[in-house]
Amino acid sequence: MLGLYNCTQCCPPRTSSGASCLLEVLQAWSTHLSSSKLDKISAPGLHWHYLNRLDEYLDIYGVTYQCFHWKKGTPFAEDQGIYNRLTWWEQMDNGKQLTRNRKFITVVPVVLYLIASHTTDYQHPMLFFNTVAVFVLVVAKFPHMHKVRIFGINADQ
Repeated sequence: MLGLYNCTQCCPPRTSSGASCLLEVLQAWSTHLSSSKLDKISAPGLHWHYLNRLDEYLDIYGVTYQCFHWKKGTPFAEDQGIYNRLTWWEQMDNGKQLTRNRKFITVVPVVLYLIASHTTDYQHPMLFFNTVAVFVLVVAKFPHMHKVRIFGINADQ
C-alpha cells in the first residue's frame, strides 16, 4: 500500500513539497473520487437527494476548500519551512498553472454542481447555495488568484 504513493518516482528532490507531490500521483485522483462516494455507502437509509447534498457540501465544497485553499505548509518537516506561506493548491505542480492535475481538481466540483443542480430540479434555495459554493471554489482555482488573499483572509500575520 505504501508503494502506491511513492513520491520519489514523480518528484525529484527539492523541487516540490511533499503535499503537492502526493497530489501528482495518479492514484490520488481515484482516491479523491472514491472518498466522495463513501457517504453514500455508509448511510443506506437516507434518500439519494439528501445524500447528494451531503456529498456535495461536506466532501466536495468543504473538504476541497479546506485542504487546497486554506491549509498552508506541508505535513512533512524536511522542507524547513519553505512552503509555510503557500496553500496546497499553490504548491501543486511547483506553481505551474493549467496542468492536468489542476484541471482535474477544478472539473470535479463543476461536474458535481451540474449533477446536483439537475437532481434538485433547479429549485431556488439549493441552486443558490450550489452556485455560490462552486463559484467560490472555481474562482479560488483561477491562475490570477495564485498567492492572492482576498480581504486579508488567511494572510500571514
